[in-house]
Amino acid sequence: MPSVAERPRSSQEALLRLEKGTASPTTQLDEAAQIIGLDLALCASHPEINRTPHVQNNAAPKEEWVLRWLLKKLRAGKNYRVDSTSFLLLRQLIDLIPPKTLATTLKDQKFLAIFNQAIADVEEDVFAALKTGTTDLLPSDSDSSHTLSDSPHRNGDYDKKGTKRKRAGDDEADTMDVDDQPRTPISCFLAFIRALDCLYSLIMLANRTLGVDEVASSHLKHALKGEPEPNAVTLQKSFRLAAVISTQFSHARKTTDLQHLLYVFPAVLELWELRSSRRDDSDKGLSNECFAKHCFQSALRLQVSVRSIRLDTDERAHVLHGVERLIALHVVIPTRGGFYERGGAGIDYSASEPDWSPVKPISDTLRPILCKPECPAETAEDTTVQKKIMWKTAELLPEFFDIAVRSVPRDTFRRQTHEAPWLETLFVAIAELAFSIVKSENTTTYLPEFVGILERLFRVVLVRNVQLSLHTLLTHASYTGLLKDGLSQIEWNLTSLLVELGVDIFLPNSGLSDSTKLLKALLEKIFLHWRSGTPQSDGSYDTIKNGIVIPLLRGFVAARDLPTFMEFWYEQLIEVEEARSQNKNLESFIVWEDDDVCNAYGDVMRSPLTHTFAAAQLKAAAVEIRSEDGKIADAPGAYAQFVILESGFRYRDLSFADKNESLSSVIQTAASTLSSKQKLHWRWRLWRLARNLLENNVQSTDNDLGVAIMNLVETGAATIRRHHKDRLQKPWAPLECFEAYQFTLAAVKGSLNNDQFKSLTSQITELVKSISDKDASDAIVSPWNGRIETLNRPDTLALAYFLTLVRSPDVWDRVEPETRRSLFGHILSLATSQYKSSPSALETVSPELRYLQAWAGVVCHEYLLNAPAIASDLISVLSSRVKEDITNRKLYVESLQRIPAPLVVRRQRAILLDLLQEVIVQEDSTPEVTVGMLSLMAKLADMPKSAAAVTSNWEPVWTIAKAVTLQGSEVDLQIMKAFRNLHRAVIAKLLVLSDEERHKLFKKMYRKVSSKASKLQTLDRDSMDCFYLRISLSQLWHHRKQLENVFEETDLAACRQKVFDLVVVEVKSVKDQCKKQQLEETITLIKIIDALEDFEDLATDHAEVEKFLSKIESYVEKSVDSGSSLRRLIRRRVLAGRGSEKSITQPVIQCAEALPLQHMYSEEQRLFIRSTSGRFQSMSVEELTRVIQDVRQLGFVGENAEYHLLIAGLAIASLPPIEDKESLTAQELSLVCTAVTESLPRNKSIEQFTLATECLDILLRNYTRCITQWNVDNILGTIAVCASKSGPCIDPGFAGTVYIRLCRLMGVLLGIHRQKLGGRFHLILPVVERLLDCLFARSKKRSRSMLHEKKLGQQPFWLAPLQASHAVHFTRLLTSLCDPTVSAVSRPTQSAGGYEGLTDQTKKAKRIAGQYLQYLIMEYTQSSLRGTLAPEVKTAIVPGLYAVLDVMSRETMRAMNAGLDVSGRAVFKALYDDYVKFGKWNKG
Repeated sequence: MPSVAERPRSSQEALLRLEKGTASPTTQLDEAAQIIGLDLALCASHPEINRTPHVQNNAAPKEEWVLRWLLKKLRAGKNYRVDSTSFLLLRQLIDLIPPKTLATTLKDQKFLAIFNQAIADVEEDVFAALKTGTTDLLPSDSDSSHTLSDSPHRNGDYDKKGTKRKRAGDDEADTMDVDDQPRTPISCFLAFIRALDCLYSLIMLANRTLGVDEVASSHLKHALKGEPEPNAVTLQKSFRLAAVISTQFSHARKTTDLQHLLYVFPAVLELWELRSSRRDDSDKGLSNECFAKHCFQSALRLQVSVRSIRLDTDERAHVLHGVERLIALHVVIPTRGGFYERGGAGIDYSASEPDWSPVKPISDTLRPILCKPECPAETAEDTTVQKKIMWKTAELLPEFFDIAVRSVPRDTFRRQTHEAPWLETLFVAIAELAFSIVKSENTTTYLPEFVGILERLFRVVLVRNVQLSLHTLLTHASYTGLLKDGLSQIEWNLTSLLVELGVDIFLPNSGLSDSTKLLKALLEKIFLHWRSGTPQSDGSYDTIKNGIVIPLLRGFVAARDLPTFMEFWYEQLIEVEEARSQNKNLESFIVWEDDDVCNAYGDVMRSPLTHTFAAAQLKAAAVEIRSEDGKIADAPGAYAQFVILESGFRYRDLSFADKNESLSSVIQTAASTLSSKQKLHWRWRLWRLARNLLENNVQSTDNDLGVAIMNLVETGAATIRRHHKDRLQKPWAPLECFEAYQFTLAAVKGSLNNDQFKSLTSQITELVKSISDKDASDAIVSPWNGRIETLNRPDTLALAYFLTLVRSPDVWDRVEPETRRSLFGHILSLATSQYKSSPSALETVSPELRYLQAWAGVVCHEYLLNAPAIASDLISVLSSRVKEDITNRKLYVESLQRIPAPLVVRRQRAILLDLLQEVIVQEDSTPEVTVGMLSLMAKLADMPKSAAAVTSNWEPVWTIAKAVTLQGSEVDLQIMKAFRNLHRAVIAKLLVLSDEERHKLFKKMYRKVSSKASKLQTLDRDSMDCFYLRISLSQLWHHRKQLENVFEETDLAACRQKVFDLVVVEVKSVKDQCKKQQLEETITLIKIIDALEDFEDLATDHAEVEKFLSKIESYVEKSVDSGSSLRRLIRRRVLAGRGSEKSITQPVIQCAEALPLQHMYSEEQRLFIRSTSGRFQSMSVEELTRVIQDVRQLGFVGENAEYHLLIAGLAIASLPPIEDKESLTAQELSLVCTAVTESLPRNKSIEQFTLATECLDILLRNYTRCITQWNVDNILGTIAVCASKSGPCIDPGFAGTVYIRLCRLMGVLLGIHRQKLGGRFHLILPVVERLLDCLFARSKKRSRSMLHEKKLGQQPFWLAPLQASHAVHFTRLLTSLCDPTVSAVSRPTQSAGGYEGLTDQTKKAKRIAGQYLQYLIMEYTQSSLRGTLAPEVKTAIVPGLYAVLDVMSRETMRAMNAGLDVSGRAVFKALYDDYVKFGKWNKG
């Protein structure tokens, strides 16, 4: 309702004074608002965007008078029409006046003409502001919550210069003349939005009164009905304004105002729908003409503008759908109709010259409405301004084509074939229009701009799967620049699109006359691109490779013309090699040599259909590559043949046992070349071929061909040694070394002889060791990308060697341990040099740090489990570095922590523990490194016993404690936790010693501990020494039964009491500091709470400790974040210290509230749940009942309700089975069930909803005798509410979880409590109907009348599109409802004759279900007509629907069918036919 202000004393006097007033519009509008008791400032500051219009039934004479006065002012003066306050007042008046009176007044005062003029005035002022030269009319604001109403220019503020007094009687003109100076853009934007707000309210009011007061609704619609021509002009201006304003809002990040605009703008579209049709013909010719003439171009601009907004809301989707619907209805469909009236024949390419005559009528139809100015009075300056801030006309055409494509039905093959000529002709016409428009606007550089638009058009064709003929694609291929000289006009992106859309235009066997010329031009330009020296990092190289060459290869294969591609490939490689022989600087790879292209060819050659071509090429290659001396011929043709040959064997299986003379010849030629020192820059390809043959061989190598290849192992080793000796001086040496080593590795895997490989790997290690730390640091700038063409430096070759070994974890066993350790040691050094530049965890290594990445890949838990042989080598290497290199100790310790503990052998475990102990005692490590070492020691000490000193005696642990210094930081807590784990592991090892040795060690330990306890005053309470004393006492007390002969329990208790007293003193000290508000360090508090946990039995019910905890908790509430670890520790300590005689409900809830429920599986949460469940299970039934009652009284709705549900669920699950229905516990469980059930619809988070349903699930499954009939009925009703618009307001991202939970809850009722559901199908039906409705996708499209259909409006807030996995649960629900188990519907009887009764009960349940579930089938038919069902979802629910049809009698089906309308019967018939064909199992 409008905001109410103080009413003046005499309304009549105020009305008369307002009528005669001559004040400014702002003053007069405020006075008018005060007359009817409104505060416009309050209304402006608290806008209600999406409120429902209020229907006023009582007469409102003053409001009616003010409305007539306001409409008169709006009609008379522009200064009122461009003032947003006028429309703000009008918006309030709409809610205060009865609809019928309102409609009459609006009609009498010609409101529609006033609105049209107001839109025109606002548009004039906005575009006048744009002529000043600025493109951003609004300042950018990072806070999207600020609205235009918050700006200083609101409420129609404007410059009052240029106003003059007018004489009375001048055509009812206002006393204030129209301002000569335009308003500010912000005020104009606000005026436009508020004007739309008024229009939106009127239209919604007309729809709202449609079923209540038909006369009022009719009058309102009549008042808003106008002729098509003026309505089209208003629609055009609104489109232009909305496009400018939405763009400005988006740039300025005014999200709230933008959403407001998008919300109310459909009112303008509805105003067009209400236009008068008395002058229209049956085909709406006048409306089509008016829209196309005035609105088409503006509508496209608005469509592009709104689509560019990064805002995914329903309002944006409504506007997009509404505008594109009008474009389709008034432009696309009439143009398409004219095309088919002319015969519907597309472009005829059969003649020598194509027949373009079908294109001309479409071009003639679209050109006038696209190329003319949007407004008749628009000047050249206006056009320039509009193009500067909005999209050019040609840039709108791809959007129009996209709308046109989606406007025609193409869901079947027949329709696709029918629409193909129209869409192709339209594409050509739009492309022609784009070319002419771009050329007319920019005569010098029009071609690149047109190509960009053409790319977007082709992108629409690709995405929307529009079928264009090859001739059309070939016609537009001329814009690729392939047929022009040079590379300056080449458009690689357009070329790749054409290849993807129709690769046949490049295939010689396609039947197109120009395809060969186009293909040759393409090959020539690819060669020129390589010759130009363009780097591969340029995007054009990837486009050529992935978008042109590889699709071209696949196109040739699909056209069964692979030999032609091989021929062109062969020719290109010859040309490349000849160019290299003439220019030594051409060393880079061309795309024809790229590994990705070769891999694609190799993948193609796996098909049996290509084996004939492969055999022919192999035979030709064997002849051409062989020279007279039996080696590889140093000729371009030999190189070309070999590249194709090697590529073809990459993935193709073969058998060496098969006699293949050509392949044998190739291998002999390659072996002769590799054994010699013949210089070929592509010798590495020979090694690649040998490796491919070896890896793809499917049988034994014990034959001539296999022996010939295996003999190359020694040659490979010699080649690598030779290049290493020459220090890789030749450009192609790294490639040959790498491929030769990969070949050797492949050969070793299938051989038992490892000596050659061991020797070779030692040489590889020497090369790796030759890489200096400086080389590794320099490699950060240009890291190796892993591709063969960039393997050109020694440092990249060393990395490639190492990664080759890493990729084969099973080969480490074949490498000498000394070689492995030497290799790992140097790789660690290189990784360390890169680690210094950017220290980070090994889990998140920067991509530039390749050596560090390689090291992290080796010291990895998963990798080492696959390569356990290297674990000892890594430990050996790291152990030697930990002690010496202090600077990088963090890296070494982290690497050791990543090695799986079971892989550390006993001997190394002892060495490592002693080493870590020694390093810690040196006291030269940072606290972070110390934490890592202590954690590692604890993990190792927990393993089976070793010879380490730390696991054989307690004294080393004491030594470590004295060496560690606590610094009062958060790291202290991690140190204490790690040290506690180490101490616990050591004590566990000492406890399993022989009795004599155990007695001796613990006796000595007890004497040391008691001695320290007697000198407490000299101990530093913040030292590890004191911490060690405390945890030692705790461990001795915990194991006192096993050590009863070592010490007296009373003596140990006395020692503990002394130390506890010291802790209490510290507690008092900290408590005093809290009183003085001097406590700054929370670490101190955590340490004290940790100390109290060691004396849990003494701290329980200790008055001083309770006071301290209470004080600390209040202090933390004021100063520390509620999610901190300190709060959790305090509350856990309060809970642990609560005695059995006191209620633990409040402490348990407070402890739970400190834990975030979003991480229920984290360590702290699981510890809390285990400890709380254990505490509950130790309590009696009466105590648990009291806890449940206390939690219920706290409530399950509101703040912290999810924690109450968690505690209630744990307490309920801890109860034993309850058999007595009249007991207090049973009654309490029933009350809890009611309370949880009623809280479900009011849940706000998924955690709360999940815990509530889990509580109900536990109650329904485990305590069936406590669940009353009321509980069952209440749950049924609540599930129905949750599946409706009154359901819980939970994030739609969790829609699947909510839906599954509701289905499971219903399933438990049907499976366990079926007997309580008898005669309650009036409660079951709403549940299953609403769950079914949730499976239908919610459409974002606003309906034509803006009045959402009833069912769509009833979908819950949490709903989002559901998947088939969710629909399965609904199907399971229907199956259990229609086909129940015997135990679900009947109680077991003791008599022998009970079997017949059980069978009858099952049949009865099915019969009753069939009588009522007919309404579910009716709901399914209606939902199918209202919404859409995803195919996979429909497949999932069909078995459930078949189960319903199974239990329905034929008479019931007939009656249901008679009750359906025609459309519903069609849907049911389709369902029934499928049921009879596929799902009718139970009937004959």
